[in-house]
Amino acid sequence: MKKSEAELLRNHWDAEHMETDPEVLASYVKYHVDEQRSVATITFDRPERLNALPVAAFERIGDLVREAEADDRVKVIVFKGEGDHFGTGADASELGHYIGYKSGKDKESRRRPSQRQRILPDRNVLSSGFTRPIIESLKATICQVQGYCYGGHFQIALSSDIVIATPDAKFTHPAFRYLGPGPQDMYHWIEKVGLTTMKDVMLTMRAIGAEEAERKGLVTKVVQPDELEKWVNDYADAIAVMPLDSLMMGKAMMQIIMEARGKGLGAMTGWVGHGWATNLSFDEGDWNFLRERREKGVAKALEERDKLVAPYFRLGETRAAE
Repeated sequence: MKKSEAELLRNHWDAEHMETDPEVLASYVKYHVDEQRSVATITFDRPERLNALPVAAFERIGDLVREAEADDRVKVIVFKGEGDHFGTGADASELGHYIGYKSGKDKESRRRPSQRQRILPDRNVLSSGFTRPIIESLKATICQVQGYCYGGHFQIALSSDIVIATPDAKFTHPAFRYLGPGPQDMYHWIEKVGLTTMKDVMLTMRAIGAEEAERKGLVTKVVQPDELEKWVNDYADAIAVMPLDSLMMGKAMMQIIMEARGKGLGAMTGWVGHGWATNLSFDEGDWNFLRERREKGVAKALEERDKLVAPYFRLGETRAAE
């Protein structure tokens, strides 16, 4: 039986702080095929944590996309989140640990992981592991987005063919706050929203609202919450009318064009650049996420980080109105 990346990488990350139980991961990322409609649905089901997922769950997402791609019953893959939010990316309590950072409570555990320790988790889990299968999928992909679409969930939306969103949807990657203008799919940022908006978001670390995202080309259509699922179903049904051969050949030709525009090299900068970004040198007074999380906990650390900037640039709804 093929080993998962979570099993292969146990010596690369701080396994004590990582959730890798396959049954738990399957409960957070669910899969269903509607054979009559030719639609596979991947559902994020951890609403009590705003659908934040263990890092290893993103590998499961990639595996499910590959499963749907090989299934002739499926023409369309839909991503959706339970509750009020599409998802907030990787569980912040695991960040850093997946490349080998320890608890940081003593001198020995504060040792920085080597570059070789960072490379495989970044490439195999957080790059090739889930965004690449979505970007390169020969089946159509649709995101059904409400509320927060942050971090890894934002990367899913960025990688998908079609994004249908409600007016309250917000899009960004919180890693810009932890690591600065980031390697996270920079190529696709430029392709989807353009260089000017990419710099605006990455340098100020703000989120993009749904209407702005629609104007810039990140979102296909903004619809009211009570119409969200209907619009996603209508899009899926319209695509599913196409013969499977036509769909997959068309998607393959799109891939050729994307490669000519630099997709492959752009994707590689993601995992190579992440090795640089997670080896930052902090000056006195700089905000350090790992240190603040260790000393104050995730929620308090993020709350205090939001308060450092004007409301327009904050990521938390409960803090934006202050």
